[in-house]
Amino acid sequence: MHVARYLVSSGFVTVMASLAAAETADTIFINGQIYTVDESYPWVEALAVSDGKLVLVGSNKAALQLAGSDTEVVDLGGAFMMPGIQENHVHASSAGATILPYANRATFPPESTPEEIRQTLLDYAEASPGDGWIWGQQWDPSFFEDGRARKDFLDDIFPDRPVYLVDSSAHNAVVNSKALELAGITSDTPQPETGVIEMDSNSGEPTGFLAEMGLFPVGSIQTHPDVLLWKKAILESQEILHGFGITAITDAAVSREAIMAWAELAEEDKVRLRVDTALIMNDYFGEEARAQETLTLLPDLQSRLIDPFTVKWGADGTPLTKTSKMLEPYEGTNEYGILTISENMMNQMRENMRDGYKMMAHSIGDGTTKLVLDMIEEGRESYLAFDAVAQIAHPLWVTPEDMDRMARLNVVADMSPPVYFRFPTGDLYDPLLGPDRAAARAQIAEMLRRGVTVSYGSDWPASAPSANPFRNMEAMITRENPDDPDYPGGPLGEGVGLEDVIRIFTINGAYSMEHDDITGSIEVGKFADLVVLDQNPFELVEAGRTRNIGKISAVMTVFEGEIVFDAR
Repeated sequence: MHVARYLVSSGFVTVMASLAAAETADTIFINGQIYTVDESYPWVEALAVSDGKLVLVGSNKAALQLAGSDTEVVDLGGAFMMPGIQENHVHASSAGATILPYANRATFPPESTPEEIRQTLLDYAEASPGDGWIWGQQWDPSFFEDGRARKDFLDDIFPDRPVYLVDSSAHNAVVNSKALELAGITSDTPQPETGVIEMDSNSGEPTGFLAEMGLFPVGSIQTHPDVLLWKKAILESQEILHGFGITAITDAAVSREAIMAWAELAEEDKVRLRVDTALIMNDYFGEEARAQETLTLLPDLQSRLIDPFTVKWGADGTPLTKTSKMLEPYEGTNEYGILTISENMMNQMRENMRDGYKMMAHSIGDGTTKLVLDMIEEGRESYLAFDAVAQIAHPLWVTPEDMDRMARLNVVADMSPPVYFRFPTGDLYDPLLGPDRAAARAQIAEMLRRGVTVSYGSDWPASAPSANPFRNMEAMITRENPDDPDYPGGPLGEGVGLEDVIRIFTINGAYSMEHDDITGSIEVGKFADLVVLDQNPFELVEAGRTRNIGKISAVMTVFEGEIVFDAR
């Protein structure tokens, strides 16, 4: 299909009713290959914007009729434009915090080797001497035996200073012997109901590897950032996200202070994103009562751009620690895995549904997802207030029957990479689940066929080296590793067509965040949330260069008609 066939004719009928209060537009974009994600007119060549909203979607001729002496006319020169990316699962506040030095925090890229991690820690300790805690992130499980780092990795370099390092999933951590001592973890410490404190099979002593609620003894004594630092972190992340054409996000696991930071920045008119904040409800840090109390504060933190009414529950963890519940046992065992929510937590989830909160549940295993859908179905039937979109994050394994239930119950599947291609940590699933079951994960195309709304989130910085959406677009189409297309094993399942992928990255995300009436597609009356790219992905696919989609860059990002990123 040639791009010229996409462009609208000059006879396109344009609606200009929203210009009643103004005779001219503030900004006009002309000469573009503009993909609208609106099936009634998918391709146009020009847009006009007034007061942040689209007042014309159509031809150059019609758009230029709205030009006045103060109108800015942007000639796209044939460049590709589409709606701004709707990032439905990113850890924006915490990602920004990893960039900033604070509270004995040492950070390193997830691709760091064990030796590079140790050197980073030594350099940090030299620059920040003393005996205080060193907190750090985020190590890659694929570098360690069984995907688990243990205390001997740290004890020889830090025998007397406590160290706590979170892995790239943010669900697991390794601590050294000094940290175990200060947290009171011994061979007599009972296993948490919803987590793992690993004990050596020979000595019975704690190994230093912790998962899920096994983090609690250490996490509960962790120093947390204040609102001022969260504000700095958010502004750092916002700039990065704009550089990728992202105009709306769900900040997918936030504390009270992070939500307050978003609210304060919005009040100061410094937010240039649409933001859903998802308050983390699992008690990793000894703040269960505090999270419930935070719910009472949310109405005062709401604003035009900040929607704080999503609660985030970690229903399970990861298959690597068998903290994901499966319908069939883990390979070679009688173990089905565990949940990371207790009966008390499930009752709290029911209360959240009764009170009408938007629900996000982290659920990887098919057994966990079945349970979560049981609860959502119960909530839909029992509570009139629970009519919001519900979202399951990372549903890697879902039965066909539960896909049908997701569609029927209006549950969005938030599919975050790197779940849909092969990579070293993912290869660790093979011995745990068997190669066939491990490879049958993230059946996005089948979900779409069954009517499930699929959205996109990078999950950055957890399990993702970058918030770059284009490498993940490529991976969703090819199901190949975008950083190594020749990675052993080939494509991981069935890919998704480009048009569906763009919908997943735009209007579907807007639907999940419940603002698809005002953004997510290019339509008259919606806000001008847009991105201009340096390459047209449709042309790349047509030319057989799909693997180049990951090399696309954003040239310009527009939020409510304001250019917030410009690389021209």
